Amino acid sequence: MQRTLLTLVSIFAFVLLAAPPATAQTILEGQSPGGAFYRIAVPDGWTPASGLVVWNHGFSLAPIGPDVDLGPLADIQLGEGFAVAASSYSQSGWALFQTERDNRELIDAFEAEFGTPDFVILFGASLGGLVTAQGIEQGDLGNVIGAYPICGALGGSRLWDGALDLRLLYDQVCAAVPAATIPGGATGLPFPLPPGFDEFALGSAVNACTGVLQPAETRSLEQTARLQKILEVTGLPENFVLTDMGFATFGLTDLVHDPLKLNGRSAISNENVDYGDALVDANIERVAADPFARLFFSENFTPSGDVGATKIVSIHTDKDGLVLVENERDYADRVPMENLTTAIIVEDIPTHCGFNAAELLAGWEVLRAWLAGSPKPTAADLQGACELLESGGVPGPCRIDPSFAVPPLDGRVRPRNIDLPSGCTDDATTLCLADRRFQVKVQWETPDGASGAGQAIPQTSDTGIFWFFQSTNLELMVKVLDARSFSGHFWVFYGALTNVEFTLTVVDTLTGREKVYFNPQGEQASFADTSAFPEVAP
Repeated sequence: MQRTLLTLVSIFAFVLLAAPPATAQTILEGQSPGGAFYRIAVPDGWTPASGLVVWNHGFSLAPIGPDVDLGPLADIQLGEGFAVAASSYSQSGWALFQTERDNRELIDAFEAEFGTPDFVILFGASLGGLVTAQGIEQGDLGNVIGAYPICGALGGSRLWDGALDLRLLYDQVCAAVPAATIPGGATGLPFPLPPGFDEFALGSAVNACTGVLQPAETRSLEQTARLQKILEVTGLPENFVLTDMGFATFGLTDLVHDPLKLNGRSAISNENVDYGDALVDANIERVAADPFARLFFSENFTPSGDVGATKIVSIHTDKDGLVLVENERDYADRVPMENLTTAIIVEDIPTHCGFNAAELLAGWEVLRAWLAGSPKPTAADLQGACELLESGGVPGPCRIDPSFAVPPLDGRVRPRNIDLPSGCTDDATTLCLADRRFQVKVQWETPDGASGAGQAIPQTSDTGIFWFFQSTNLELMVKVLDARSFSGHFWVFYGALTNVEFTLTVVDTLTGREKVYFNPQGEQASFADTSAFPEVAP
């Protein structure tokens, strides 16, 4: 206890006395090969030992542009000596399909100009909290020693199950109100959106059904009953109904119809969901998911909990109606307890990411102390750090409840019973390429009729080698490259160091699509198939 108190006092003194709000710095701006814009700030005197903070922003459907924000703590982090970098991402909306590449290219741009940092800390809010979790697990961003997801969407892609539930529930509850009709139905709005249907049209429709934009006393009895039914089934706070309907309408449309996301495939289902309400269960529209599309969606992205040695502090408000606090329980159930500290802020009025300055800064500084060698912090430590900061003039109040028990996510986002394909599994004769999406095998045959399976030697996430006769005699190199961002396809390349006949088989485990390449006896072939696997299943 004494050591923790001393740690907090030292944090308090350092933040208020040693870290100025701004410092002289070098700014680097640009655009990565994948199309994302980036901004990098490096304080004078920075060395690799000072480290790099990567900020990940939240969900936005606005077009990608060069105005990149460095996050709410950038001035303090720069004053503490860190370099700070951020990407716009190359996609709007649910950007997880490309953020692995975006942040890898951000790190590449940083290292090309400033050198390789000794360590990296990831920091992100809302969707950016999930991008942060993805960055921990992807393994190619350098030495990621710490992470600070705030109000993070840490349940991953399954959160869209809740969006679909809300949309279909609304369609059922409001079916008798003509002015409440929202185009699109179960799969989201047609793409592009019908002319004139924007957030104002959505607000008018939702209000016609529920009166949610009116004072309660002016709502009809029917509006009040319909709104109450939506709140009972979803558990949403009333002041989030319109926000969540926007997410479940415009956000779902973008997700389903973007050619670099789901491209019209059904990855979200409510086919067997029990909503706990007999009338809803009997009348709500039911949607089935393609298991391969569902697996592809899960890969982009739902955390596995494989965080290595990364130390993580995560904070959330208890009444968040957009990114539910139950996300924290789902993440804690996946991540080893020695790697994660979670703290919940109890608020009077529901907000999304409604932290005050002292709460936000307390989480960051406690993480820094943990990374510097202090014991793993508790939620009580965060509250104590917050109170010290508040007493020194950092705006509060401090509302962290160390005893808060986060409920399971299944209580808010009802589970789906969908059997997913197993994906690619390594074995002696199988390469798993392009982040384990593609299964690659080869069969060979000699002129005298001898035959066998090529023996696999993985090299990188995209590339592998096969040998046929001896492990010291390499015969065939294969690469599967994700080129969807500019060609809409995965590419397959192979190069042979043999004139033995072989048949190379590449299977996309997420779509079931298969390509077979044959090299006849006596030929030595190299081949590039730049239209091998389109994103849409056949």
